Amino acid sequence: MNYIKSILLLILLIPTISLAEFSRIYTGTIGQDKVEFYFEYDYAVYIDNKDHQVKDLDISQIRNPSKFKSNNVNPVIEKVDIFDSERLIGYTSNGDKVDLHKTFEYSEYDEHSLRKVEFNNVDYLQLSSTKDFYFKVVVSKKKGEKAKIVGIKIYSKQDGRLIQTITGIKGCEFNSYVSIQAQEGFDFNFDGDNNDFYLTKNRNYGPNEIADYYAYDKTQQQFVKLNLEGNDFRFDYKEKKATSYKTCPSKKERSQIFLTDDFQYIGNNRYKRVSTECLFQEDSYLNENNGRYEFKKQRACTLNELNFCRNYIDTNDYDDY
Repeated sequence: MNYIKSILLLILLIPTISLAEFSRIYTGTIGQDKVEFYFEYDYAVYIDNKDHQVKDLDISQIRNPSKFKSNNVNPVIEKVDIFDSERLIGYTSNGDKVDLHKTFEYSEYDEHSLRKVEFNNVDYLQLSSTKDFYFKVVVSKKKGEKAKIVGIKIYSKQDGRLIQTITGIKGCEFNSYVSIQAQEGFDFNFDGDNNDFYLTKNRNYGPNEIADYYAYDKTQQQFVKLNLEGNDFRFDYKEKKATSYKTCPSKKERSQIFLTDDFQYIGNNRYKRVSTECLFQEDSYLNENNGRYEFKKQRACTLNELNFCRNYIDTNDYDDY
């Protein structure tokens, strides 16, 4: 994989990536192999048509071209012949030519981009992958709106073949290369396959996260969206249950509504809501013994409070969360 190493120095020469909030895509070749690089801030994810494995590199700590590293490859020093914002040209240590062209750029927080820029169906590689599959989200943007995810493309890690395209996704914000989350232990339909993933629809941090959950159905040999509606789900693999946790504001100072929904897995990629608990919690204080905020009093919610919390949409900005 020496041809991948050389791209690290090329990235050093892109100052705007670390200084501005840009999403950029470069595609091209290194030697005879096709490669794709997806940049965001000081981070990049990339893939090639040789081993079809998603790799990542963090360039935030790079200060000297002789000292750079990837999370997947060893440090290397290379020469770059030509660089500009549209094209990257260089050579690897074994002489393979690097030739990459910028195919996409988008700045989410640029006012001009928000008002004027629009695009349709741009594929953006995701960092998280399962043992057998990797993912690209399909992103579109209308003038005056932020970019939205409208689909998901699923590829085989064995040969890079596109095996499924999920369309019709609505109300899903684009969160760069972390829009999809997958881990080895995810098994949302409890079949032991562990190829499952979720798509975050609002944010990747803070309370009240909303996501769509997908499980791989071995019989159909495709991913199926599960009927889980809620926030911040936790899964009990022993009991085959999923629990949604939601916190809602209250008009009363130092008070909140805490809504919990329990779902039981009933087979065939389906869940059934089996219980709900809604608590009105009052008089929050900092417990100095454990450093947590707790409440002095709580009671069962009224029907109006429950309905308010179930319908509440959290639009808060949790950048400092």
